[in-house]
Amino acid sequence: MSVAPPRKKSWAVFWIAAVVIGSIILATALLANDMRNLRALDSRYHLNLFPKPAQQATPLPVKAVEARSPSLAGTAPTNSAGNAAAVTPGSPAHSPPTPAKATVIKPRPTKISHLFDAPVDALLSAFVRSWKVSGPTLCADLVTFGLPVGEWRQSELGGGTSECSYAVQKGAYGDANAASFFIIARGKPTGELDTIRIKVIMPDNADGKAIASTFVDTVVLLLSKTHWLDFQSALDAIGSLQDVTLQAFGAKLSFFKEFQSNNNFNLQLELRRTAPEQLRTAIVFDKARWTLPAPSLTN
Repeated sequence: MSVAPPRKKSWAVFWIAAVVIGSIILATALLANDMRNLRALDSRYHLNLFPKPAQQATPLPVKAVEARSPSLAGTAPTNSAGNAAAVTPGSPAHSPPTPAKATVIKPRPTKISHLFDAPVDALLSAFVRSWKVSGPTLCADLVTFGLPVGEWRQSELGGGTSECSYAVQKGAYGDANAASFFIIARGKPTGELDTIRIKVIMPDNADGKAIASTFVDTVVLLLSKTHWLDFQSALDAIGSLQDVTLQAFGAKLSFFKEFQSNNNFNLQLELRRTAPEQLRTAIVFDKARWTLPAPSLTN
């Protein structure tokens, strides 16, 4: 024999909970946003829930004051003997009193300082590096070093590019034991450098070791000419033939081994400006965009 649950009690609890929850939701809706909804109901149904501010009494005009006090208005001025003085139209005694002019106080203009304003993304800039040596000077230094790269000349890529390069091959082409060294410096006809690339093949033989010695000495020379001292930390990794990439202030150094052979290596020094802030700074200091002649580039 089963006993049915007390439905009346459960329904009562349900309705009490529903009323409480509904009251909370209704109160939240009415009191939110500085009681905006409650004020709208008060204005719509004239509930007078909010006391209205007392209005200040406006001063009466001078004519109304004279009309309310006829005894003062009909009293004529008297002289020193106590007799009534004659009042002529247009005299100061006959003219009505002029109300005082209200002085208008103009607010002082406030000076707004933009010193602590949040930075505008469209105007942000960044520090960028530039080459501390020109293309013609670098080519001359490489020739003095022992690499006959020639003079800074127009590139075969087009009139807007200049370069100097040098390549040497030790061993027959296609021979797995052949060693080679290739260097190219490329930039603008005005002498500004863009990139320097070295490609070497260094097998484990006498020719490969000679190429490796030339390669390391050339890298040391290039890093000393650029004056980018933080990039000199890559010399240990390059000397041990380990891949390394350094990038800072819009300049990049990368040394990596080619996947097709363990003896082929590439080194690149270049200006790599990818962030919008770096691009904006580079545009400002681009001499090709200047309206005045740029100063001569010195070492």
